[in-house]
Amino acid sequence: MKPAILCLLLAAAWLPWRADACSCMRPGTPVEEKARHTRVFLGQVQAIEDDAHGEHRRRVRFLVRETFKGTPVRRLSVETGMGGGDCGYRFNTGQDYVVYAWGQDDALATGICSLTGPASDPRSGLDVLRGAP
Repeated sequence: MKPAILCLLLAAAWLPWRADACSCMRPGTPVEEKARHTRVFLGQVQAIEDDAHGEHRRRVRFLVRETFKGTPVRRLSVETGMGGGDCGYRFNTGQDYVVYAWGQDDALATGICSLTGPASDPRSGLDVLRGAP
């Protein structure tokens, strides 16, 4: 092997590598996921704010239409990642979502490792949640 190539390979080995990857288990059924999360609701996205402190998080503000778990409230904010390797869910303003969130009401979070998804998507479990005890 040529010395120049060997030097480049050795130099590359010393560089800090950053690999972001989302790894999670496949979500359970809507009933199982409801039991695992602290809050489950149907809500319309009112606003999406990127974190100004460089923490690569988004705060998503919802108008709550239905509550399936947790105390009913009119509005909630949920944090998520930016999407991609951090398991964040990419929400769209104005769209309705079934949200499976964990944490306390002042620090709720969700991501792609849950059944969180558009209300129109059967995988989000809206029909099951409406009929589940």
